[in-house]
Amino acid sequence: MNFYITYGTFSYLSSLQKKHEDAQIQFLHNSEQAVLLHETSGKSLFSEPKKYEIVDSAGDIVNAKFAVLNNIPVTEEGRPLFENRFKARARLIENEPGFQAIRVLRPLNSDVYVILTLWDSEKSFKNWQESKAYEKAHEKRGSSEGISQQQIFSRPSYVTTYYAPEEEN
Repeated sequence: MNFYITYGTFSYLSSLQKKHEDAQIQFLHNSEQAVLLHETSGKSLFSEPKKYEIVDSAGDIVNAKFAVLNNIPVTEEGRPLFENRFKARARLIENEPGFQAIRVLRPLNSDVYVILTLWDSEKSFKNWQESKAYEKAHEKRGSSEGISQQQIFSRPSYVTTYYAPEEEN
């Protein structure tokens, strides 16, 4: 399965989403830009997307109200270890209130993996971050068993967040 992400202006991407309303597309934005997420076994609807392969997934990407993209640069040598870590994850996030979807995305044209989680609200995501399930999912972080102690990251990771547009009345 392929996953495509394209970035642009709110108005342009909004019109693109409306043009392809029958496709598996999620439209989101923040104060700086808009983003379209497209999941398909076929080709992208976008002219210049970032293309990924799905390493792991759960849930449905459409109708989310809040998205978190954890962008993690991984060295070529570190890819198998990194992917293995996510394939062996505890899968506790799927039971969290407000959780809608997760995608672990392998980059095809860069070194930046994306861990995408989609939620019904920002509050649900923050509740997850304060939960026992989050603590369990991240218990090895910073320990000798955690992958953060191994030299697999090519530079620091960063997080971006997006919101669904407010519905018009």
